[in-house]
Amino acid sequence: MRKLKEAISEFKWGPLPERRARGLSHLFDVLAGTGFHRKYWMVMGLLLGCMRGGGPIPWDRDADFGFLERDLPAFMDAFEKLKRNGFSPCRLQVNNDGRITKWAVRREGLKFEFYLFEQRGERLRWHFHHGREPRLEIVNEIAVHGLDEFELYGRRWLKPDNAEACLAALYGDWRTPDSNYVYWRDCAATVDRYPWSGERRRV
Repeated sequence: MRKLKEAISEFKWGPLPERRARGLSHLFDVLAGTGFHRKYWMVMGLLLGCMRGGGPIPWDRDADFGFLERDLPAFMDAFEKLKRNGFSPCRLQVNNDGRITKWAVRREGLKFEFYLFEQRGERLRWHFHHGREPRLEIVNEIAVHGLDEFELYGRRWLKPDNAEACLAALYGDWRTPDSNYVYWRDCAATVDRYPWSGERRRV
């Protein structure tokens, strides 16, 4: 099914690298005109690709970002602007406690995901949901970090200022590609996991 979806996307909008460059550039430009500008940063797979190879992982159709809980109002305003500028909202994944801590939009067959990070002392916590069996709500933590810049597609994005340590916390030996790595199963930053109710809510 995934290969079929990608084939359809390529037929409609062109090769993945071109769509990804267009999508990320457009995302950056839309958000640059909001109060959310420079309040989000690369995380997970997007950060991994950029640090290991200088750009997104070639086959990855997702782009992952994080932001702090205190910036949620600015994000929600920016989310509405994304919807008005060619990005379609995905269903919301609702935590077992009823909160929403991840939002996503799609454009030209690509997904752009935003994770809310909660600061707890010297740790940053975020939630990840595994939607297939076994359905899991996974809690992850890394050390608090600052931000610095990374140039991609002619734009200056933000990333953790200790990006290598963040990636090691998630992936271990992140410099060596591992085709057997599965995020929900293998992430070293996981501090808790439990069955997820699996609720998905339309925007």
